[in-house]
Amino acid sequence: MHHGYLSIIRMIETDLEFEKDAVRIYNEFAEKVSDAQLREMFLEFAKAETGHVNGLQRLLQFIQDGEHEVKFYCPVCGWEVNFGKNPGIGDQARCRMCGVIFELIEIGGDYDIRRL
Repeated sequence: MHHGYLSIIRMIETDLEFEKDAVRIYNEFAEKVSDAQLREMFLEFAKAETGHVNGLQRLLQFIQDGEHEVKFYCPVCGWEVNFGKNPGIGDQARCRMCGVIFELIEIGGDYDIRRL
């Protein structure tokens, strides 16, 4: 498991299982239905869910490879505070809008920020 992403990885893995089940179920429906329009509809649903599966798998891979940027919304002004890819606990970033400096911390396996 990649450092700082505990809750996010758990949520993605849970959603990934849901999406895989949806693909399987829609394909089963398509196999069992006799109406051609319904079959096509279920196959389109399965195709869409397959796209979700692929996207979630790519996101997990980006996190595991350290290619996902760690970003937060500034609690002062709402602007983006970006710590970049593969940051370390204790790294600092300044909000480009309001200038407040934040430190990257970890709480319970998840990244968080603390105002300095």
